[in-house]
Amino acid sequence: MIVFHGGVTAELSYNPILSVIDDDIAMTIGKTIEGFEVSEETMAVDLIKEVGPVPGTFLNKNHTRTWWKKEYFMPKSADRLSFPEWQRTGKKGVIEKAKERMEQIMATHNVVPLSDSQDAEIDKILGQARKYYKEKGLL
Repeated sequence: MIVFHGGVTAELSYNPILSVIDDDIAMTIGKTIEGFEVSEETMAVDLIKEVGPVPGTFLNKNHTRTWWKKEYFMPKSADRLSFPEWQRTGKKGVIEKAKERMEQIMATHNVVPLSDSQDAEIDKILGQARKYYKEKGLL
């Protein structure tokens, strides 16, 4: 079993900073599972022929910028800066960045309470899960 989204010590406690980091990991896994579009447009065979081995770069092409924005996932708690860029920008690590993100989320998030019917449905699902695991001898 994988404990995720802030779970610590077999889900006996939670850490909101770890939850932010875990969210980045889950998004990366989700993007990988989702896959990438493979089509004539995304493969850009004509562009490959145009660029060729020399100069051999696609970075200055509109096609690359368009599809990169659609397909690229950039975690919010980690970065992909080079070491000199990371030093120049304050040497923030993943924990510090995740803490800042957690504080921003906590300051701006509006909680919408569950309706009575939603709360009852959750209780029903939890009751079914408890029964299931009790019958399996796992509770």
